Amino acid sequence: MLVRRKLSILAGLALVLFFSSSAFGITAKSFRQGLMANPNIAKTSGELFSWHASAGIGGFIHGYYAYGKDKSWLDEAAIYYDFLISKMEKEPDGYMGWVGPYFGLEPEIGSVVVGDANLIDPMLAFSEIVMKDPALKGSLLGSKAEGYIALARKTLVEKWDKRGGYYEDGMFASYLNTGIVIDRKTNQLRAIAGKKWSENLNKHAKMAVCFLKLYRITGETMFKERAEKIFGHYKAIMRYHKDEDRYFWNFWEPLAPFDWKGAKTQSWVDVHSYRGGYQTMESSTFVEAYHAGVVFSEEDIKKIINSNLWMWNKSLADIHFKSSNGTPTGSDGDAGALWPSLAEFDPTIREIYAAVIKKGNNNEVEAAYFKNVTCKEPPSFKRRNVIVQVVLPDIPVFPSRDISMAVCIPSHISAGKSEEIKIGCQVRAKGTVKLTLFSKDGNTSLFEIGSLDAKRADDMFYMKWNGTDKSGKALKGDYRVRFTMNDSTREWRITLTE
Repeated sequence: MLVRRKLSILAGLALVLFFSSSAFGITAKSFRQGLMANPNIAKTSGELFSWHASAGIGGFIHGYYAYGKDKSWLDEAAIYYDFLISKMEKEPDGYMGWVGPYFGLEPEIGSVVVGDANLIDPMLAFSEIVMKDPALKGSLLGSKAEGYIALARKTLVEKWDKRGGYYEDGMFASYLNTGIVIDRKTNQLRAIAGKKWSENLNKHAKMAVCFLKLYRITGETMFKERAEKIFGHYKAIMRYHKDEDRYFWNFWEPLAPFDWKGAKTQSWVDVHSYRGGYQTMESSTFVEAYHAGVVFSEEDIKKIINSNLWMWNKSLADIHFKSSNGTPTGSDGDAGALWPSLAEFDPTIREIYAAVIKKGNNNEVEAAYFKNVTCKEPPSFKRRNVIVQVVLPDIPVFPSRDISMAVCIPSHISAGKSEEIKIGCQVRAKGTVKLTLFSKDGNTSLFEIGSLDAKRADDMFYMKWNGTDKSGKALKGDYRVRFTMNDSTREWRITLTE
């Protein structure tokens, strides 16, 4: 703690000296021109285009706030957003999308959930600002905002709902890699068999933050409910390391029956081994959810902060980050990265970010936003975007060092019939995982469903259960399946009907 305080004093002084001698000279127009000069924008299409075109796109909104709500940043944003929309294509079912190579199914083409979310999310951030300000709403920017909101409704919600891209199971939800492509010969949509599964979690989060913005703009509770289900899934898979008092999470986990392929899952289950940027982005979406009063508590955010500080090498002169599961380096350098969205809550994260900026490892707009917006307020856990009273779902996170995945898929079946729950687990140690049925409130142990034996420290296995007790009687009601191994615990809620 003493070391941390010394670092706080030194870095705080460095921050003052750095900003007192820095001048920010970028304009909104030059910022837009810089984005459009990215050569990869002209070379790519589809999902890849969306990643390149969205790189740095948040700078329009940050620039607007960093430079005293200068309207030129919104004017230039609208020019860039309209350029992006001009790259959309009409798909065979009449919906618009950013069409291009379908990752993993090349040479097939199509649009994907995250491609749409990558580029519509900043448009919604723009729309939220404009629709709240009578002067902006009454200007030409008001019609732009209305157009972006309509685009979001049509493209993010209606299109993917009709294509079966949204999946719910109990308290949780995911967006899917649908495997729906455009058949070049018939110019019709075609679903490739066996290529549907839950998308990577960062892609769910992209959709969820779009829904948070749509909820604040429209007041429609459906948008909030979807965000809660997506972020609720995130919290349900959080791994808590008690000794370090921190949370971290996997890059992907199964949620639907089609996420399993035989005895294994459709994708690997772990923290990304070398790209720390994924959790940088995901943590920023948790911050958005927190401010909206969705899923995450102050204690949750503190544990996420603790994880990023645990990843840090404790040097401000030579900053490095391991991954949140301890991997030191990857093919791109450090396996982990700073999560700067947490700077508004924590002084040490601010110190590290200030040191990063001082070294010139950040763009001018983000540096100005950090100085003129983030650092204008002391660290605080005050929620900014709450519309109604905050009521958080009951999703406990237990100490789970050795159990890296624990799921019941599907979570809702007709007990005692032909339906079954696949109770799946992945571990990080040898031993036995005990599966126990608990009451709805989690307070009463009812009986042991079974157990799973891990022969290796990275084992993945499952058992099937039809929802009956030891006598073969079909159960009815809401329950929890608790997984225990050594000093690790996880649980999953289930519903059994007749």
